[in-house]
Amino acid sequence: GKHDVSAVDAASKRQNGARISSSPTCFENLVTKTHHTLMDEKDENERITVFEGAIRHGFFYVQPDILDKVVKPGSGQTELRVIEVKSKSWDSRHTVESKMLNAKKKSIKSLFLPYIQDVAFQSMVCRLMYPDLKFPHESSGPMGNILPSLDETIHAIDDSIATLMNVDELVEIALTSEVTYPGGMKGETFKDAAQRWAEELNDATPDSFSTPIGLQCSSCEYRLNDPSERTYSGFHNCWKNATSIETEELRQNPLVVDLYGNTKAMMKIFLSKKKILLSDLSAIDFDLEEDGTLLEDGAPNRKKERSGHTITKCQRQWYQVQTNKRSTVSNTNVHPNYVIKRNGLEQEMKTWRYPLHFIDFETVAPAVPFYPNMSPYEIFAFQFSHHILDKKSDGSLQLHHASEFLHTERGPPNVAFLKALVNAIGSTVDVGTTFQWSPHETHVLRSMLSSQEVSSSLSSQDMSTLSAICGNKGMVDLCKLARKYYYVDGSGGSSSIKRLLKSTINASDHLKTIYSSPTYNGMNFSNMQWCQLDDSGCAKDPYDILSNVNPSQHDIANVTKGGAAAAAFHSLQNLDLSSNERKAIENSLLRYCELDTLAMAMIVQAWQGFLSNEE
Repeated sequence: GKHDVSAVDAASKRQNGARISSSPTCFENLVTKTHHTLMDEKDENERITVFEGAIRHGFFYVQPDILDKVVKPGSGQTELRVIEVKSKSWDSRHTVESKMLNAKKKSIKSLFLPYIQDVAFQSMVCRLMYPDLKFPHESSGPMGNILPSLDETIHAIDDSIATLMNVDELVEIALTSEVTYPGGMKGETFKDAAQRWAEELNDATPDSFSTPIGLQCSSCEYRLNDPSERTYSGFHNCWKNATSIETEELRQNPLVVDLYGNTKAMMKIFLSKKKILLSDLSAIDFDLEEDGTLLEDGAPNRKKERSGHTITKCQRQWYQVQTNKRSTVSNTNVHPNYVIKRNGLEQEMKTWRYPLHFIDFETVAPAVPFYPNMSPYEIFAFQFSHHILDKKSDGSLQLHHASEFLHTERGPPNVAFLKALVNAIGSTVDVGTTFQWSPHETHVLRSMLSSQEVSSSLSSQDMSTLSAICGNKGMVDLCKLARKYYYVDGSGGSSSIKRLLKSTINASDHLKTIYSSPTYNGMNFSNMQWCQLDDSGCAKDPYDILSNVNPSQHDIANVTKGGAAAAAFHSLQNLDLSSNERKAIENSLLRYCELDTLAMAMIVQAWQGFLSNEE
């Protein structure tokens, strides 16, 4: 994606720079203006730079960020540089070839391939449109660059942070190498594929053009289950053409591509058996009995799964199919099913020492560092929340929100954050057990401790304590335990806490007993009721409830997702924020992070209730 492309904005104000503006739907007008600007013959030696113009040749249409036409002094040769602005950082210690090409230097790494293919297509269309122009490297044609490292262009954007990189060699590799994609033709190059697609699309209608279906469809950006009159679901068009199932049925039912942990091999088998809907699958497709146990004569290489102490991937997939079938058969509100691997989970719980500490970090890895001496995308934590679940003298459990931290001062947060963390959970090295959801907190903590600034600012005792917390036996990963021992209807097979929380509340009578009354109090909530039912009698998602707690007129101050938390902290770096705006954002961040650790505690409370009910 492109965000705050300051290079284009700044450079367009320079001498000889022309921003081409037109109605978003008036493509031909944009193309004409661009062509006339580039071909202006008033001064054939004048440099012409076009911003956000458009070029069309035949069925091809591109809108390069920058087109830079320069006459080379002395030779009279004309260069046309295609400059694509990307919001991807670059470590200047590396060369383009060492970072972007694979070991044999013959192919482009998959991480960078979409970027190179983007500018390669623009370069290809420019060559077709202006074949008579002379270029400095004949094999490359127009200089296809993400940002070409040429002195003239550097001067044009010298007040920006953009880095200029010549990718001529990579563009040529992209254009002439075989391109692979679902349904592709063996030996077909990028240029050949583009030409074929253009011809087919020009002759096709939306209902006649489709691509092979498969696992790649799971991330299709053109899937709309409820399209409006002005939108179109390309996903369902492809699946309708491939399966002959009507669009409405495809929209209303989960498909095999929605299966948790799916693989290309599994999808190939399912589709070959004409199994399209999730409900088409049976236990035999997973080498399982109907009750989820492994078939006696199935999958001999999976004998170790017969212990039954953990939930296997195939079992989790089969549970997801069963959930779907139950919801299809009954439209009434039934009590959700759950699966707990009792022996395995109980063994894990026996190692826990009270009090139980639940910790969650909010982190950010900005492309443009907020603070000096930091690298692009260097991750750091700016906030944490901390809940404690402790045993009282009578054996009952008590949960409370124990501490929190949010960096609100100017300057890097690392030292202040880590000191607050030591004060909050430092004692758990000797007393209690600390929990995280996924190893994210461990990775972030290790990264922060590796900083020279941190090691020189913290005491040796604090460094030792924090190192122990993020050591191999430091924090218990609840996500890993959920993946091994727990499944609940409505989670889609996922072990993400955001997917599990609502479903767990629906399934747990113990949680309903605790949270159905407005009795929860924390540092950012008073008399809160977290178990609220909708009109159908199902529990509402607490993160949806959160969005209605002190809603702000500022979108950035309504934090209900991790990505929104990072964006909110980014906005706090803006010195122009009013005190009211800043306070609203800070309060929203504090509420969101508190709910994250409360959610972790809720899952553990639910497990305790489930195990107690099975005794």
